[in-house]
Amino acid sequence: MRKKEGFTIFETLIVITIASLLVLLSFKIFRTADEKAYSKLYAKAFNTLNVATYNIQKDVDDYNAEQDLKAQENEGKAGADDSEKKRFPYVNCTGSSCEDTAVTEAQLCDALVKDDRGYINVVGTPSCKVFAMSDFTTAEEPPEEPSFKTTDGMNFYLTSSPDALNYIVWVDISGDRRPNSARFVTGKKRPDIVPFSIFKDTGVVVPQGYPIFDPTYMTARVVSANPDIDFDYSIPMTFYEARSVAYSGKHWTLDRMSWGLDSYFQDTKPDDFSAPTPDSSITNELKCNENMALYDSKRDFPPCSIEVSTFMQK
Repeated sequence: MRKKEGFTIFETLIVITIASLLVLLSFKIFRTADEKAYSKLYAKAFNTLNVATYNIQKDVDDYNAEQDLKAQENEGKAGADDSEKKRFPYVNCTGSSCEDTAVTEAQLCDALVKDDRGYINVVGTPSCKVFAMSDFTTAEEPPEEPSFKTTDGMNFYLTSSPDALNYIVWVDISGDRRPNSARFVTGKKRPDIVPFSIFKDTGVVVPQGYPIFDPTYMTARVVSANPDIDFDYSIPMTFYEARSVAYSGKHWTLDRMSWGLDSYFQDTKPDDFSAPTPDSSITNELKCNENMALYDSKRDFPPCSIEVSTFMQK
């Protein structure tokens, strides 16, 4: 009779251990590869919104310039009345000033994806549904259907903004692929749903939320407006650090990158998270604080600004 042979318990345990290690290693490799793509995906989402809002504002400006010209030629006036003009995003003003017209998130969505010019290419018919901030800051999963889905697979969600000056748009940069989360959970993949704010009066897009602290998504440099110094820009750093160095905690009307809405996104960061401390030596070397008091934070451009470097090599 033939003797039956098989694996011993010890050999079986070795095989199981090696297989488990290979599974864990492959998971780590794929996870790292996915997160390495975040910077490019984030840049694509950022640029998609930037280009769309810029084009809308440009068309608004062109329309208003045409109305001014008509008023000058036909009526001998310095310019058209506010009631005859439009403002971002494509809403006719009523009353004595544009501020009398409240522009809803749904109207912003119409301008982004339902306008005949097609500022953002979408899949299917966009719902333009407006969600609550809590659907992203505290919920485990995002809503099933986005406000609109782009042809490159990203999901865009418009939310009711708690801030009177901004719209808030959340973008799932990896589309339907997981983790489909806006909250950072220790031990899991970084969030792939990221927020941006869009200023209601100008359409300027500003990064918000956890990505401003994490260079996995983007980096930024501080740029000095002072032509008399040799060192006119900083090394790459997080957007939060660059904002702190450039603006010293002030909000500058003519540089909307200085406006952070950090308090609205506290729930998207890890529980033990602490914001990085900006390097004061960079501030001094760029002379961002030099003659800061001479700048009017309500009107003039600040002495330093930010350059977002979303495609910079990590």
